[in-house]
Amino acid sequence: MAERTSLDLLLEVNQSERQAQLAHFDSLDTKSGLALGFAGVLIALGSQFEGFTGTGASAFAALASGFSLASFWPRDFPFFDPGRLGEYATSELGFTQITVLDTMEVMLEQGRAVLKVKSLRLKLALSSLSVSAVLTALNLTTGG
Repeated sequence: MAERTSLDLLLEVNQSERQAQLAHFDSLDTKSGLALGFAGVLIALGSQFEGFTGTGASAFAALASGFSLASFWPRDFPFFDPGRLGEYATSELGFTQITVLDTMEVMLEQGRAVLKVKSLRLKLALSSLSVSAVLTALNLTTGG
């Protein structure tokens, strides 16, 4: 059995982090979709009431839907192009491992940047949605 190297460990750690990023990406998309759905409901409820609270509820729900869409909107997420990996078929194993490791580290950094923006937009959507929900609750309890 071949001895495990620190390079093998680094590749495993990077692969694990990549899987965590992909799961986080999917989770943010799911939450953005839910926020978008709730925003639609609050827009419909807010439109039934007049005055500041009715208009405000609809406006904040519309803002939430905009941020949700911005978070949910498809964007480039870094990935390997399998067609280019054939270039390394005849390379020394260590060189190929280091190249893959370096590429994964760049991909992880780019993925962090995408997730950071996506998370911020979702936070803004949820904040707007919360204000809309409070205003809608006020409308429903006071009759607008």
